[in-house]
Amino acid sequence: MELQEYHVKRIFKKAGLPVLNGHVAYTPKEVKEIATKLKKGPFTVKAQIFGYNPCYGVVLPLGYKTNGCFCVATPKEAEEAASQLLMKQPDWLAELGPLVDIQKVYVEQAAQDFVVVGRLIFRVNFEKQCKVLRVEPEGASPVEFSFDSEISLEQLEKAAKKLCAKLPIEPKDMLTLFEKAHQLFEFYGAVALELSPIILEKGTHLKVVDGRLVFDPNNVSRFPELLPLIESRIGKERERLARKNGFRYVGLKGNIACITNGIGLGWATIDLVQRKGGRVAALLDVGTEPSKDVIVKALRLVLSEPNVDAILVNIFGCITRCDLIAEGLISASPEMVIGLPLVVRMDGTNADIGQRLLFESKLPFIVQTKMDEAVRAVIKKVKEKN
Repeated sequence: MELQEYHVKRIFKKAGLPVLNGHVAYTPKEVKEIATKLKKGPFTVKAQIFGYNPCYGVVLPLGYKTNGCFCVATPKEAEEAASQLLMKQPDWLAELGPLVDIQKVYVEQAAQDFVVVGRLIFRVNFEKQCKVLRVEPEGASPVEFSFDSEISLEQLEKAAKKLCAKLPIEPKDMLTLFEKAHQLFEFYGAVALELSPIILEKGTHLKVVDGRLVFDPNNVSRFPELLPLIESRIGKERERLARKNGFRYVGLKGNIACITNGIGLGWATIDLVQRKGGRVAALLDVGTEPSKDVIVKALRLVLSEPNVDAILVNIFGCITRCDLIAEGLISASPEMVIGLPLVVRMDGTNADIGQRLLFESKLPFIVQTKMDEAVRAVIKKVKEKN
């Protein structure tokens, strides 16, 4: 489960992380007022869309205008940008399959006179039952540190030195930023926390341009302050979106999402999951000739179900080519919530090629060849997770 950008920025700011100054707005007039109070431009205006950040991890240059993101010079231009975004559903948004129009934007004072330092990621590796600190210096090879329980100060210091090795700042300043990010990650028991990118503004000030905070839905109830921030979507909207994309979609009340290529195979999958003791959250039938883009949209849709703990992709290739399914799953991997098990069963046309592509991707797919084994595997992963 993720929050929208403006919620994440508020949490970061409260935790002492140096984010850029900004506020959420619901009308063009509010956008102009916020930009005026921020005083000095340029300003970025970014659409706030459930489950999607249109310009994640990008530092916008002045004059930038694409896919829900604008970087403008004056409050008046910020107001005009908001007028082009709010209450609209442009072509690029329809392609992404959102469920509502753009209802709010985030207005922010853009970074100036800066260099990109790199990226910092804390995440849980569920396969190896450990946590990972990953540092990605700009223009250099990334470095990862694994830790079983608490990360050591020595590891944080090494990571901080790596990220600021070629910058005119003291490692202790970067270490302070790392410590605050780590404290936030541990406080919420988060699945992942990302600062992407970190910049050095005017040669002296570290700033966080963007970020992600991914939660385990099972832990959210421990933090009542987060509950009002969760923006849910009802099943009818998912079904409408499924019809728009040519899918058959059935929302149920379990925690395993099933993607199949045929409604008959879909019902058989549901029956087998239930016989083995599992519960299905949703069934999505992608049809007999899905493209890579269709698979990406299918994963986005089932991930919008609030209680999904695992995904089972059950494909029998006849007209359907298993290698195209595999390519679609690999392309869609950034859409997956980190740590969510994804079991793939392939049989039929080009199944051997599809399985090889999944193995060679080195992504954490659990590949099976028999339907019975795939169902057992996904149920086992759900029980381990819970």
